[in-house]
Amino acid sequence: MWGKRIAVLAVSLLLTGMTASAARAGTGVVPASTSWTSADRGFVLGLDTSCQTANCPQLVRTLDGGASWTRVRTPALSVPETDRLRVLFANDSAGLVTDGEQLFATSSGGARWEPSGIKGTVGALGFDGAGFLAVIYDGTSSRLFHRDLWSGSWQPVPGVEVKGQASGSIAPGHVSLTTIGVESRYWTRSPAGWLEEPAPCTEFSATRLGTAGPDRLALCSSDPGFGTMTKELRQAVGGGPFETVGVAPREGITTGFAVSPEAVLVAATGRDWSFVHRGPGEKWGTPLTLGGPPLEDLAFSDARHATLVRGGPGQEFAEVHRSDDAGLTWKILSV
Repeated sequence: MWGKRIAVLAVSLLLTGMTASAARAGTGVVPASTSWTSADRGFVLGLDTSCQTANCPQLVRTLDGGASWTRVRTPALSVPETDRLRVLFANDSAGLVTDGEQLFATSSGGARWEPSGIKGTVGALGFDGAGFLAVIYDGTSSRLFHRDLWSGSWQPVPGVEVKGQASGSIAPGHVSLTTIGVESRYWTRSPAGWLEEPAPCTEFSATRLGTAGPDRLALCSSDPGFGTMTKELRQAVGGGPFETVGVAPREGITTGFAVSPEAVLVAATGRDWSFVHRGPGEKWGTPLTLGGPPLEDLAFSDARHATLVRGGPGQEFAEVHRSDDAGLTWKILSV
């Protein structure tokens, strides 16, 4: 429930300030979302400033770490009013884009797109070795849907469902669905299918999941205050039970969570500042502190390379940031 941004489409903001400088970098695309499949290969979905209406979503990709970008065919997405455009690629060919209501998949790097055919609000997206996963709210229940990476239709995963609109989190091998204050449920993938297990976080916490090798991790964010909240890191080693292994700094409301064998990163926003906290364990640092809008799409593409989006169309900033040292230092990528 935390971490959503309001995408206010104001043409004047698209033509001035940092948003304009991002557009002048080459593609004319103001970043809204990013997804990377390796240190060098990534995608950015945003708004095309060369479009006369300023309401045209456009996808671009890089094969050289952001040194150059090319436009990719983009399906007919709408510009969301209360959510944001999102992109997620599992590899160079197989990916998803959504505007919060429509969900499209490609197995050709964007040359062709297939609509999901599912009616509802698109929540969490993810993938693992078995295919793409998406949480969809149909007005009554939130359910997990599955699709093969390369082809086929979206199908509901039996039993992975909760009543009401849930905040979902998906990571390789596990998924959670939480209706804050009501229930928190959690499933892991086994050879026999999806198996429900005790949830790593309570129903009063927002759950973010991660996977590092054989270990499963969860960030339980609770007790929100004025720009702060408790962020408890829990880990299940080798399939065992979850245990608390650290607590990230309280600064900021959680907007992102990413894990690799080298580090755990937490993005958070509050009191006009945004942070990336770095752990794990008892010693945490905050290597990135920026004023302005939230940090979204925090993710590792490998053990050392991480990316995120700061702000987006209609906001004070619209930037893609990248780290080459597991979150210790960050730089802005021109798009």
